Amino acid sequence: MNTQKPGFIGAFYYLLYLLPAGIIGFTLTIVGVVLSIGLMPLFVGFPLMIMTARFAKHMTVLDARLADRLLQSPSTVTATVRSDDFEPGQHGRRGLFAQLSAELSDPATYVGLLFQIVKLPLGILSFTLAVTVVAVNMALLVSPLVYTILLQSIGIDIFERELFTRLLPTDFSSLQISLIYAGIGLLLLPVTHKLIRQSALFFGRIAVEISDPARGRAGGAPLQRA
Repeated sequence: MNTQKPGFIGAFYYLLYLLPAGIIGFTLTIVGVVLSIGLMPLFVGFPLMIMTARFAKHMTVLDARLADRLLQSPSTVTATVRSDDFEPGQHGRRGLFAQLSAELSDPATYVGLLFQIVKLPLGILSFTLAVTVVAVNMALLVSPLVYTILLQSIGIDIFERELFTRLLPTDFSSLQISLIYAGIGLLLLPVTHKLIRQSALFFGRIAVEISDPARGRAGGAPLQRA
């Protein structure tokens, strides 16, 4: 199966997306489960539990499809949740307890609920990794520009007492040190590019394989390595 390597922009935005998506999924899942259990004596909790279970499964499939699109790989996700599962008329033909029993007996329900909960720490990790790696690389690249602007505007030499200067000959000026930092940033560009893409592939593969584990065992990996 031919797959494309993910682009840097798509991989970077996917890593950023996981944090807000994780917050929303985690909050709605936890609130839905807790409220549905608490309201079951009033019978309001039963339809709420059904809605929460379907939301978790639906969001898990959507997460996998979004991973396919942003990471630029052909879709390999089988819709484990059919579109008619979300049509009110379809479920209206069955009783409330029959629908609840069907949801609670479906393993995909528990997988979806668990993934929406786990997606929050995954989102925090992916967001922190993406922002930190890109910010450090950009800071190194713009070191000469920042040094020049600060020195000319408010007279601050940010490299005057830099610890790195102890490793260099004393005749190196602050401007030369800033250029060295920029050179390090240039050398790290391929590393940053590779790290962002590999990280996005890792997190995207989790969503795809959780949504359709049978496809991953059957053959082609959902997302190709960079």
